[in-house]
Amino acid sequence: MKNKRIRSWVLTTLVILGLGLLFFQKEDKFLAYYFFISGAVCLFFYPLYYRWRYKIFYEKFIQQNYKNRIGVITEIGFEDGFIISKDKSGEEKVRLTEIEFIYEIKDNLFIRMKNGETMAIPSKMPDYTVFKNDLSKLISNLGIVWEVELDWKWK
Repeated sequence: MKNKRIRSWVLTTLVILGLGLLFFQKEDKFLAYYFFISGAVCLFFYPLYYRWRYKIFYEKFIQQNYKNRIGVITEIGFEDGFIISKDKSGEEKVRLTEIEFIYEIKDNLFIRMKNGETMAIPSKMPDYTVFKNDLSKLISNLGIVWEVELDWKWK
């Protein structure tokens, strides 16, 4: 994703500056200066725009695709090698061996399953530290990667 951002940024800036150079050679000073200034603006502000645009894109994506899951009160616990989650629609059991990795940031704990699903546990959950400690004990001998980035920020 980062390489795509950088490539898009550089390519856009070079195209705009190239247009400025083209108009400069044709002696159309107004359009040449317009594109040179636009290229400079793009060079400095494109990363900010790109970050802002993707943040809005992902917020809309989450709201559309997970609107029935956001804000739903769910009970979560452990039982015989399973993570059990219960909400108003039913119960879900996931084997601990099906966990691919766990990613922890300041506000959430993400449990990624081998089938591609992700379970998000908010850190504001009651007994969050107890849950986290119990989970780390249960997966300690399974070789599951637990990444911690408490200073993670949207980039």
